[in-house]
Amino acid sequence: MLCLHDAGDNGASFGALEDALVAGNSPIAFDLPGHGRSGGLDSLGSIEAMAAHTRSFADALGLSAPVLLGEGMGAAVAIEAAAADPGWAQALVLCGGATARAQVDVIVDQLAQVTAGRARREFDQTGYAPDTAREVYMAAFGEWIKTDPRATLGDRRAQAAWDGTARLAAVTVPVLVVVGEFEDEVGKAAADELVAGLTGTTARIATLSGAGRHGVIEQPAALAALVSEFLSETVGATS
Repeated sequence: MLCLHDAGDNGASFGALEDALVAGNSPIAFDLPGHGRSGGLDSLGSIEAMAAHTRSFADALGLSAPVLLGEGMGAAVAIEAAAADPGWAQALVLCGGATARAQVDVIVDQLAQVTAGRARREFDQTGYAPDTAREVYMAAFGEWIKTDPRATLGDRRAQAAWDGTARLAAVTVPVLVVVGEFEDEVGKAAADELVAGLTGTTARIATLSGAGRHGVIEQPAALAALVSEFLSETVGATS
């Protein structure tokens, strides 16, 4: 199982989820170039390039038929990778506000101000469930600031430029879209649209109790249970 992180994030955000999944799976999380502990300051610049990098990373490790678990931007990367080579992935798990068309123009404008030195990075408290402990999103912010804002800006521009609507029909493996109980209506509608567009495979939505958009860090054990149940019902094997 390859865990694909969100825009401006890094693989460390999957730590608790990996711990919860490891009993029946072999989860691997990594940092895209320019993120976390990877070298460089720049994003790869497109969802297509990130998908190709993911495939190259898997090939270098000798991995075949992986389950792709993508959060946010990572969900777009997973879709693109599965569409580019329908015979490669074994299944997709999409979470963290997964959508085929990210509406991030406002975020792009804000980040452009940060990278130009006209604004500072803000402590992000959005998208969490009401009862999520402050320590959870403080830890998330601590990981987020490890990535240079120029790379995050590149990620967001890549999301804005990618329209996965036409790519969905090329996905032929089972797909689980996880939506947090407390995600906003826009996010829930995007998940519905995503599943409706996956006409070449079986796809369904699962609700993650007690979570907002950041279920990977808000409810990792419960998310792992949803993932394990989905895989046992679809691919019927460890990943």
